[in-house]
Amino acid sequence: MYIEDVPKLIDHGARGIEITEAAWRVLVRDGMRAVSVRNVAAEAGLATASLRRTFPTQADLLAACLMLVGDRVEARMRTHQSVADPVERALAVLGETLPLDDRRRQEMHVYLTLGTAALSDPTLNDAYRAISGDLLALCEFVVDWLVPRLEPDPRQQSAMHLCALVDGLALHTLHGADPDRTVRTLRAHLRHLAVSETQSNNVSLRARRQRA
Repeated sequence: MYIEDVPKLIDHGARGIEITEAAWRVLVRDGMRAVSVRNVAAEAGLATASLRRTFPTQADLLAACLMLVGDRVEARMRTHQSVADPVERALAVLGETLPLDDRRRQEMHVYLTLGTAALSDPTLNDAYRAISGDLLALCEFVVDWLVPRLEPDPRQQSAMHLCALVDGLALHTLHGADPDRTVRTLRAHLRHLAVSETQSNNVSLRARRQRA
């Protein structure tokens, strides 16, 4: 997710994307238990044999559902790279992971539902861990944008705090919190991070120089 050296786990052809999107619709509309080969094939307008040629097992299909979420989010993130202001660029990029409209609500519904299922499904857990790991790495990139000279330990701490905030905001927004308020909350945190972490790092550097 927005990290060039992270390999793609699933190579989505046109047919694979069509089937995966059909599985999304079934999952969001009818729930996790309804995501069967028969139901997804019917939703996609395909024979079950055709679906199985693309995804031999249900585990393959569910993993593809998760990875398509990551692919779509990453593609949108790349459109914000030219935003000049670091806080607004960070807000735009992180905002693509939040359920702020119908499209992103669908993605977040899929991500959270399959993330819960991944707790008891090792195959699905691999795909989920890949995406959640990308989110933490993205937060590290964001911290670098906002505080370029931050030292490693506070940088990692700030990234973990930011990742936890984004996860929490996503869940609350999916359950009905005002999307505009979600954006304001995240913007305020990013601005605070840019100012406070810079000041903290400067104090730390001055202290070390004095001890030296």
